[in-house]
Amino acid sequence: MRWRLVLLGLVCAAALGGVFQVGRDAWIARKLAHLDGFDPAVIKCFDAEPASEAQRPRIYLVGDSAAEEWPRQNFDARYEAVDCGMTGETTAQLVSRFDRFDFLRPGDVVVLTSGVYDAVGAAFAPPERMDDISARAAERLVRLAREARDHGGRVMMLTITPPFQPELLRRPFWRESIRDFTQKANAALRSSDLTGVELIDVARLLGGDDRRTPDIWGRNGLKLNAEAFGVLTAEINRRLAEDGGRR
Repeated sequence: MRWRLVLLGLVCAAALGGVFQVGRDAWIARKLAHLDGFDPAVIKCFDAEPASEAQRPRIYLVGDSAAEEWPRQNFDARYEAVDCGMTGETTAQLVSRFDRFDFLRPGDVVVLTSGVYDAVGAAFAPPERMDDISARAAERLVRLAREARDHGGRVMMLTITPPFQPELLRRPFWRESIRDFTQKANAALRSSDLTGVELIDVARLLGGDDRRTPDIWGRNGLKLNAEAFGVLTAEINRRLAEDGGRR
């Protein structure tokens, strides 16, 4: 009986190892595809027809996992919401992916959200580098926003979402210095010249500050939940409905 249990354990371990390997290989393949798989002809966004074939003005959700996971069905019905997000992407990677916004057409909107993964990386950097890392992340976001603006888009740029209370499984890897990054980067965003760009202050909209977002809006320490996305969507829709809302 004992040897059967041992054999069963070995079989289960092998099966789990196989599943892990398949998952790992798929993850690596996806990352490699992202290195050179973006064709300007498809505007570097997912599941969207070329911009020239769009029947309605578009809301392009540009950024990291927040853009990718954002529910699109509740945006203003006059617009087609398009997923241009990529999980795990830093602001530097985002700049490489969106070096231009020449696909924008009159009436299109760009919602820009990124910086969370910069915050994760910055938390592991030497403390003396925090000012430089946060300033450069903010500068990249502002540069992207201006690029979209200069190509005729109406641009709404979100501040970086400050962390929530980390969940139990995340705590062994958690570093409180991540909050230093969001505080410094958001201060830099607010002080930038944002002429022609609308800033959506996530921290203030959700009732928090630049070091912490109330936990009712989070789902894993770093990401927004469906209710938080609902608040942000409502704010964007409100701005779209306002006459003269574009600066």
